[in-house]
Amino acid sequence: MVQSPMMIDDTIEMDREMRMDRIRHLSRLMAIGCLFTSVLLVVAMLFYWAMTPPRTLLGQAGIPNASATEIDIFVRLLAFGISMVPLGTLIYGLLSARRCFDAFATGQIFSREPIGRLKAFSIAVAASAILKPVAGAALSVLLSFSNVAGAKTLALNIGSETLIALIFAGTVAVIAWVMTEALEIADEHKQFV
Repeated sequence: MVQSPMMIDDTIEMDREMRMDRIRHLSRLMAIGCLFTSVLLVVAMLFYWAMTPPRTLLGQAGIPNASATEIDIFVRLLAFGISMVPLGTLIYGLLSARRCFDAFATGQIFSREPIGRLKAFSIAVAASAILKPVAGAALSVLLSFSNVAGAKTLALNIGSETLIALIFAGTVAVIAWVMTEALEIADEHKQFV
């Protein structure tokens, strides 16, 4: 059976609409996931600094021979604040990603708003990855501050997690950049029609 050009156009349009429905649905789920993760990260960080035993905190901060029996509530609050700097940056990125997914869910695929939010997400992930080792170093100094002279610690930890986060952020930034270029080309083509 030979299909007419009109039937082919209708089939293509139905396929496109089905793909857009999947994009909208997944984008709504991703927006909810970004918001949920943001809240969960803050609660988890608060729980970590409130409930983790001192020996574990000191060990994870890279302080050797940790022997503290107690960490003052003021120090824990200050440590929570220091920890929230890279985490807050990441949460800002997740909330930017949420707004990007919200735009996708409403059908705004190639428009400036979601592309800008995607760029903000990539910058926030990169900034968080850079700030995390700095915050870790500050935490090691804070947590070892009450130690005797010569037992204070400055621990700087840069691992594969940091490098992978930077590569991920760079990848997302390039994708946002390509989307911006595609949008500008599409705008130029509209002017000629």
